[in-house]
Amino acid sequence: MEAAERSELRGRILDGRYLVGEVLGIGGTAVVFEAERIDDGADVVVKTLRPIFVDNPDLVRRLRREGEVARTVAHPGIVPVIDEGVLPDGSPYLVLERVRGECMARLLRRVGTLAPEVVGAIVMRVATILHAAHAHGYVHRDVKPEHIVMDRDVDGSLRVRLLDFGVCASDRAPADERQREVGRVFGTPSYVSPEQASGDPDVDARADVFGMGVVMFEALTGRLPFTGSNVANLLRRIIREDAPRAGLIRHDLDFAWDEFVARAMARVQDDRFPTMRALARGVAPLVGDRRIAESRLLALLESRGIAADGERTRPDTAAIRAA
Repeated sequence: MEAAERSELRGRILDGRYLVGEVLGIGGTAVVFEAERIDDGADVVVKTLRPIFVDNPDLVRRLRREGEVARTVAHPGIVPVIDEGVLPDGSPYLVLERVRGECMARLLRRVGTLAPEVVGAIVMRVATILHAAHAHGYVHRDVKPEHIVMDRDVDGSLRVRLLDFGVCASDRAPADERQREVGRVFGTPSYVSPEQASGDPDVDARADVFGMGVVMFEALTGRLPFTGSNVANLLRRIIREDAPRAGLIRHDLDFAWDEFVARAMARVQDDRFPTMRALARGVAPLVGDRRIAESRLLALLESRGIAADGERTRPDTAAIRAA
């Protein structure tokens, strides 16, 4: 972490409302700080652009779009943007709720693979979030375990959040922005769909369906479906090759699950589930009793004291990344 990045903000009070603390993390284009809301002492995070990007109009627009998504979609699975402002250098900042819980990536590192029913329970929750976003014209484009955060809600039920809409596509994006996106890959390479890997900016819900398929594959097998010696090689494989079958790696995986994951990761868009709602409906019979599956997931979270203690997420799960 570059400790000097935006160091001038530490200890400052933004717009008389937020006391900025230490850096939580630095992503490709953004810096995120822990902060305190002065009025009530609430823990929040402040996200702003790295100094080298403050004059980039596309990145400024993307940061503001994160706030737009939170306001427009207004789904409990999307982290609320509490406030927005402008720094002295003219660049925007967002104030977000401080997320607590454990991200799926950390859970997988801790326990290895997950039972299919538990994976399905997570998928159903994330699918409802993505369906709401898609209904408002947004495609996330970076669905991956690091962006899925889980904990126990105040009423004792499972709470799942999907973080970081920083590289999302919008059907209301200006034409010049879309043109500049042609040929660029948005999202984390290991999880992007073939159309994303090809640099197509005009993606739809099926791109996120593919990303969800990769998440399922990884959670069930402990491996990523595609690897490469470098990013270009990896993207080439995603474009040209069919994804491997999860059942060939996890031999105890039921054929119905194997088929379901394969359909989500179909190389041809029309062969995938057409919407997140269709994905959720398809996985529901495989999950069975959803309450039991979610209880098993909560038990896994509590095995490290996450749901009980409300441990704060680390930088990669605090809605801080940006492409």
